Amino acid sequence: MGVGNVLSAMRGGGVAVVGAGGAGDVVSAYVMCEVLKDLFGVVRCVPVAVPWERWSLDPFPGPIPADAFTDARFHAGCVWVSGSTRVRRPGYVFRPQASAVAEVLGSEVPAVPLDRGVDSYVECLEGLASLGYGLTMMLDVGGDILARGWEPSLWSPLIDSLSVAAALRAGGEGVETVTAVLAPGADGELSGEYVMRRIAEVARRGGFLGVIGLLKHHLRIYERILPKTRTEAGLAAYHALKGEMGVKTIRGGTRQVEITPATPAAYLMKTETVAEITILPNAILKAKTIEEANEKAHQLGITTELDLELTAAKLHGTGTTNIPDWKKIKEKATTNLKTRKP
Repeated sequence: MGVGNVLSAMRGGGVAVVGAGGAGDVVSAYVMCEVLKDLFGVVRCVPVAVPWERWSLDPFPGPIPADAFTDARFHAGCVWVSGSTRVRRPGYVFRPQASAVAEVLGSEVPAVPLDRGVDSYVECLEGLASLGYGLTMMLDVGGDILARGWEPSLWSPLIDSLSVAAALRAGGEGVETVTAVLAPGADGELSGEYVMRRIAEVARRGGFLGVIGLLKHHLRIYERILPKTRTEAGLAAYHALKGEMGVKTIRGGTRQVEITPATPAAYLMKTETVAEITILPNAILKAKTIEEANEKAHQLGITTELDLELTAAKLHGTGTTNIPDWKKIKEKATTNLKTRKP
């Protein structure tokens, strides 16, 4: 998909901005929708949630099952979340990020069901296209969507790879997709410098489409949404627009993020080129479940966020009283994979 096609799709129809890196990215998807309306005159734009919340909000392994949502409806392959939607886990009820975004937006927010792995993800993207959202932007905050998979600092390769795999398959069914990285290095997994090198690799292969820069007056968008939501990576562009440059610590001190003038920008790329420089999306292209996708990652020697959460649950249990030491959890999960018998 070329730049001209992207602009035509933006102006000629609706845009679905998918928070491709996990549930917190729906906050930035909301911001991006408002930026697209402001800069490109997009009339219809919907932020889309991928409901795999951070452990601090949802202390149970894996993404949220579709039937765990209350006061939500299933339509066009997606779970449509309202401001009153909650999630029921065993002995625990919480408000998902998508519900808070829906409240601020004043309308429902679609969430991708992951119950059937890539299949259900694709059905949601196709459903959104059928509703008039002609362009799907897979938005990842930080840039680990560009990871090879074996980087020592990588924490969560699975959800990003599922997003790319779904976009690839949906693109084969006529859905126009583009992948975007907002705020390189913002999630503290891959450094901003490393992410920019990966974007350069995409460019060398002809897959770089350009940059959408956020402006200082877009601070008002963040100030509308941030009080209602919980995000750390999503704060990076906000800090940059406020002129708060330098190194910040996130994730309970486990990671550091460098805020630079390059942070408040989204780097647009062809999804198929992103898939060329990564390995896991193609390996899980037809995965029917999260567990099957995770096993494909294991075969490649890749430890995933599901491994971390399952390890945490096994060692400490689930629920709000469980506060894992994530550095130790990551070390153990990685060791378990290395010593696992084929």
